[in-house]
Amino acid sequence: MPKDSRRQLRSAALEKRIATVIRERADTAKKAGKTFVYNATKVAEQVPTTRKTLRSHDDLVERVLADLDARRRMVDGNATVEHLQDKIARLSDQLEESERTILALRSHHADIYERLYANSIDGAHLIRPIIESEIRDAGYCTLCGGENTSSRQPSNVVSLKEGK
Repeated sequence: MPKDSRRQLRSAALEKRIATVIRERADTAKKAGKTFVYNATKVAEQVPTTRKTLRSHDDLVERVLADLDARRRMVDGNATVEHLQDKIARLSDQLEESERTILALRSHHADIYERLYANSIDGAHLIRPIIESEIRDAGYCTLCGGENTSSRQPSNVVSLKEGK
């Protein structure tokens, strides 16, 4: 059975290698456009060492993670909660952005209608000929039901009613 030619790192050399591997993994994640999350198994494979040894150097790992502003991978129920909280925050930001966009579009929409209204013709010019034609054809006002007075010629004779 061949013996592994690599010597196991000890003390200062091991700590230096742990810090280097963590920083390299963080740089790789940053270049890929991802957020770095510390994964002890992956770091232990690259150092090489065991996760138990990494746990014994937990203070070093915490210092490096604090310098990188990174967090550990979580495998308990808190990971799901944290993931959902991140998702809620991200969706809230998207919702706020959408609401700002909708508000801006509403403003533009109102401006368009104001401009159309200010520069359009009076609607009575379109409607009056149609209504007058209908009143003439019907013989009475189709809007109020009154008698058709628009078809008569104006007269200077005043109608006197009996009674008073």
